[in-house]
Amino acid sequence: MKKEKLRVGVIGTGRFGRVHLQVLTQLKNCEVTAIADIDEKLVEDVGRRWNISRTYVDGKQLITDPCVDVVDVVSDEASHAFYILEALRAGKHVFVEKPLATSFKDAELIYQEARKRQLVVMVGNISRFSQPYVTMKRFLDRGKLGKLRLIRAKRDFSRAWFEYFGKRVHTVYESGIHDIDLILWYAGSRCISVRAEERRTGDYIYPDVFVSVFTFENGVIAVLTSAWLVPKYGPQNLVETIELDGTIDADIELVGLGGCARFRMVDSGLSVWTDEGVYHPELTLWPSEHDRVGGAIRAELEHFLCQASLSCESPVAPLWDSVYALKLADAIVESARTGKTIKIDKEE
Repeated sequence: MKKEKLRVGVIGTGRFGRVHLQVLTQLKNCEVTAIADIDEKLVEDVGRRWNISRTYVDGKQLITDPCVDVVDVVSDEASHAFYILEALRAGKHVFVEKPLATSFKDAELIYQEARKRQLVVMVGNISRFSQPYVTMKRFLDRGKLGKLRLIRAKRDFSRAWFEYFGKRVHTVYESGIHDIDLILWYAGSRCISVRAEERRTGDYIYPDVFVSVFTFENGVIAVLTSAWLVPKYGPQNLVETIELDGTIDADIELVGLGGCARFRMVDSGLSVWTDEGVYHPELTLWPSEHDRVGGAIRAELEHFLCQASLSCESPVAPLWDSVYALKLADAIVESARTGKTIKIDKEE
């Protein structure tokens, strides 16, 4: 039976958690009843701003709150698997920002728990709800590009941002997972092998550059590259809804026997020149509209709430796709570590 209005608890009230709150508090089919963050002052300030009285510094307390029907996890990457499993064991549907987890092993546990309890877990693979990527998929599925042969993907970031992420999480889980998900979505086949190289700058734990090649059972080859090396004065494209001083330069191309399709994030067609710099505002992910946040983030959260109210897995972003993406992410890390091509076992 469809539940008309779901009560949502949000874990994580940092920059992106607050974007979730902006969207969720504007939707008619849900009510944000609780928030949690390890930063007590931050969560109290955010609670006052959005008039949310149930605030916690322990996400587990939010999960067990009887006034919460579904849990939205927007905390740091390493905590995702823990919170998801806790929420599932408490009988609650979960939306989680990417990645689902930081290992395939943890992702499998989540998948098994969700199936056992018949609960919805959906990962914020936002690109599947971004119109340019959706349009490319539509052209591919309609046969307009012919038989797909090659996928080229790139995702580069401002060098200054790596100071925050270089000792926190491997870049394949933080950023590369977006493109792994897209590659799987477009390839539509089982991956049989992964080969990767990576490079580190200075004393960072994790690489700021990696290159990977995927071979698929249907003959598709995909190449993914990522570098957190965009210079200080690269074109700024994350402005307004999320204001970050820097650049995401994402590029993907599908090459088929009958045509090709390409989308580059920094080429939105809009440019703003000021005395402070040049801006190329990103218009598809979370644009600030007249009276709301729109774009892909709104579409994916609305979609999740609809599926959760029906207790039905998302047909757009099924959980197993996110689990399998982590298997390939783990293979990238292992290949770069060993210098070997990693064979991907066939799933039973």
